[in-house]
Amino acid sequence: MKKGFFLFLVLSVMTVPLFAQKKTEVLLRFSKQEGLMRIVFESEESFINKTKATASSSQIKIEFPEPFNLTAQKDLPFEVVPTDKLLVINLKEGGEIKLLRLSSPVRLVFDIQKGEKQSAPILSKVFVLDAGHGGYDFGITSGDIKEKDISLGLTKDLYAILLKKAKKVFLTRRVDQYMSLIDRIKFANQKTPDIFISLHSSMSDNFVLYVAKFEDEGSDEIVDLYSLSSRQKKYTGKSKALSESIGKAIKDEFKKNVIYREMPLPILNSTGAPSVVIEFPSPRFVVYDQPTKARLTNAIINGLAAYGQ
Repeated sequence: MKKGFFLFLVLSVMTVPLFAQKKTEVLLRFSKQEGLMRIVFESEESFINKTKATASSSQIKIEFPEPFNLTAQKDLPFEVVPTDKLLVINLKEGGEIKLLRLSSPVRLVFDIQKGEKQSAPILSKVFVLDAGHGGYDFGITSGDIKEKDISLGLTKDLYAILLKKAKKVFLTRRVDQYMSLIDRIKFANQKTPDIFISLHSSMSDNFVLYVAKFEDEGSDEIVDLYSLSSRQKKYTGKSKALSESIGKAIKDEFKKNVIYREMPLPILNSTGAPSVVIEFPSPRFVVYDQPTKARLTNAIINGLAAYGQ
């Protein structure tokens, strides 16, 4: 009896450290491109969802819910200091840090834009943002979800970011109201923007970007000068560059092909500024929760910054 009890005690003593040493595996990855560095943490869904994070311009602190075992590639361009449940990242160069929580797979993502490279090209610009549809004009619908609501939400999120970075930002509509096409065009031209962006939904699962197109019917310079429908002509090159810059940023973020189209849309042809219509995938294919909206608006901001450089 005593011998059996002694053996039980020995096994208990040996087993406790084994349980105490069990740690959740965490994978750290990073990538760099054009002044933007991305740090990604992957682990079990419940583990990542309970993780807390704070950041300053040169340091990131991550508090995990349990002890962890970190796996990372060699020669990281930043210092990593892990202790029990806390991980501290000391950046060699400061910058603007954005936290994203992504799914499929679940990830904790930090985007670090070095210095002021992202903000500087935007600071001197005036923007007009146009949320498509509104009021009794629902746009594309999917069940109870309406294009007019998603476009307004995304536009207001974009407005909130640009308000801190740009010279001036204007919205064609701030609430769920109908606004005619001619009123949108007049509003945009009255504000003399440097960039005009209109947000809509596509009917597919693709991102589609539109720029103006003019039919080749000859040209009368005097008529063109005073014609509302010809205001875009001298900006077509810049509009294409704007479209390609935003499209590249969206493609980099969502890993999806972006479709580029030229169409004689009145909202584009009649605006006197570099202009683009951005169609995001239909709500039938994408759930526009806050993380997804944040990814899209941040991608647009990155595209605008690249365009302005």
